[in-house]
Parts: sequence; structure tokens; C-alpha cells
Amino acid sequence: MRCLGLLVWLVACNGDVSVSKVPMDADNDGFDEEVDCDDGHAVVNPDAPEVCDGLDNDCDSVVDEDPDDGRTFYTDADGDGAGDPDAPVVACEAPADAVTTDDDCDDAEARAFPGNAEVCDEVDNDCDTAIDEDDASDTTTWYADTDGDSYGDAAIAVTGCAAPEGYVADGTDCDDAVATIHPDAAETDCGDATDYNCDGS
Repeated sequence: MRCLGLLVWLVACNGDVSVSKVPMDADNDGFDEEVDCDDGHAVVNPDAPEVCDGLDNDCDSVVDEDPDDGRTFYTDADGDGAGDPDAPVVACEAPADAVTTDDDCDDAEARAFPGNAEVCDEVDNDCDTAIDEDDASDTTTWYADTDGDSYGDAAIAVTGCAAPEGYVADGTDCDDAVATIHPDAAETDCGDATDYNCDGS
């Protein structure tokens, strides 16, 4: 009865008796359950480094993002298998649009990547900093047109993507020193022995 009286006296004096809950830190990582997003794993708390373990280590609601133990991949925007050295991505697994190489010279051009064959298309296909080189696979043979009649000399030829100054694609001129002699020239004077149209007669 004495104890009961004491309890009644305490209640009467204080007016209210309440018990406050102390936050728990079940995983002993230094962060209680009120701030720890997973109090069952000591490697998960707001100060933990993100690593490749399938957990949201740093409590930012994203799993395995920019992990300390991740690999560096490179964005491959044009899908040519070569990555952009200026667009690295650190991840646990390669993202769908990323690769392990970082040697693409133009990640917006699928025809440009190391090892590709150079062709005449105004693109640095093989990433060697030269465009439409003379060793491109589809170069044209050009013939010197000394007399300017649009027909070149088959004996003076070069290959390349574009015609050098004074060269043409037709190499059928039989006399490249005289502009009036070429395969399309007219022969009207039967007394003139010159083979103006290059037909051999």
C-alpha cells in the first residue's frame, strides 16, 4: 500500500508519466536506425563508400552507382565498338552504351574508329588524323590533262580520292599537248593526216 501511495503521489505531482524510445544501432556502424537506411548491414550508412555489392551503401537510394571498386567504361554513342575517351563511366558492369576501349576519334560518327578501312567519304575512317588518304580502298585513278581538253594522258597517272589540279578521270587522250586532239574531236578534212579523234586512223 505504501508503494501504491508513492506511485499515486508521483503521478499527481508530475501530471504525466511517459517513456521515450532510444534509437537503436543494431549493426554497430555508428548510425542509429533513424538515419541508417539499413540497420542490418554495417557496410550501409550515410558515410559508407559505394561498392559493387548490390547494396545501397551510402543511403542515397541508388545501388552500386559510381562504386569505389568499379571499372571504368567509355560511352560508345555511335555503336561502333570504340569508346569516347572524354566520356568515362565508372560502374560495376558495362552499361548498354559503353565499352572498355577509349580510342574513338569521333563518337558521333559510326564510320570512324581505329582499324576501320579508309575510304573516300570525307571521314577519318581509321582515326589516324588523316582524311581520304591516297591508300583508301576506293581511290580513283586520275590522268594529267596538260592541254586542258578534259582528256588525260594515260602515261601520267596518280591515284587518290580527289583529282589533283590539272588531272581528269579520262585517260584516253592520244596527244595531251594539243587541245584539238582528243577522242571527241571532229575530223572533217580528209587531206589532213592528223588523227584528231584518237581512233588510230
